[in-house]
Amino acid sequence: MAVPWLVVGKLVLNNLDTIIGVVKPAFTRKNVEALPSQTDLLNQQIAELQAAESSSAERITQLAAQVKELVAALEQAGAAAAEHRAATRRLSYVAIFASVVAVALSVILVFAR
Repeated sequence: MAVPWLVVGKLVLNNLDTIIGVVKPAFTRKNVEALPSQTDLLNQQIAELQAAESSSAERITQLAAQVKELVAALEQAGAAAAEHRAATRRLSYVAIFASVVAVALSVILVFAR
């Protein structure tokens, strides 16, 4: 059940740079024909938006790196759980075989008397 989510997580993380490049908005300064004070105000607002966007992009990149580490850790934990499950299955097969042999021997000993 968890394997498809790991596949989706790997797909997203492998293409994270492309996704961020598409999602990251590009602010540009537009020529505004208005009073100088309004132009200055608009330029200041644009500069603030650009700074906020850059800061946001850095935070997103940091979060993406953390998510990438988390997915890698989950993948390792899943592999370890699969190994543990396989070892447990082998051990249970050995226990079943031993119990069948014990029952067979007890039946043979009962009828041998």
